[in-house]
Amino acid sequence: RYEAYNRAKLKTSDVRRLVNQVLGQSVPANVVLAVSAYTKLFAGELIEAAREVQAEWEAECDRGPLLPDHLREALRRYKKRRG
Repeated sequence: RYEAYNRAKLKTSDVRRLVNQVLGQSVPANVVLAVSAYTKLFAGELIEAAREVQAEWEAECDRGPLLPDHLREALRRYKKRRG
């Protein structure tokens, strides 16, 4: 899993376009890099939390791939923690 996480990369052009659209102005490369890094960290933490949800629910079903329900529950818990 670590190797897959380490190899994963967001396309700089996509991140730049999204940030420019949200902020309504052009941003420098270091801002794009920071947003990319934070997004990758957030996605990694969300997936880890979804794995924990999957382990909690394991008694109810066989352990297999992550399901959308696992990710939704992990995001719900994240939002609840963040207030």
